[in-house]
Amino acid sequence: MSVPALILRRLYVKKSIKNTETGFQFSLKNVLADASLSKPLEIIIDDKPVPIDKITLESDSKVILNKDISDANPVDFALNTQVTVRVEGVKLEPGEHKIVISAVSREYGPIKFDIKDVVS
Repeated sequence: MSVPALILRRLYVKKSIKNTETGFQFSLKNVLADASLSKPLEIIIDDKPVPIDKITLESDSKVILNKDISDANPVDFALNTQVTVRVEGVKLEPGEHKIVISAVSREYGPIKFDIKDVVS
């Protein structure tokens, strides 16, 4: 079952992108349905892929290394859960940026969507 990108864009928390001391971050909130991720997130920022091992997910004080997500070690993304996605080693210039997010959900298969947001 393929979920349209138009619907998946609702996962992105608008105006959440910002630089951190060591990179940048943005937030996703599951407003759709319970799901679990069975493969690492893939992120492309401004047409440049981010190495999988530079991404971490944080929710409820729990930190998950993106590279550790697998079929054997899935990550639950329950309804109404918010996750901060942190990318280390990449700083963003002020202005608009395009982010492409891809993942694999056990329940829905491959998912992919893009968004644009502004770093102030």
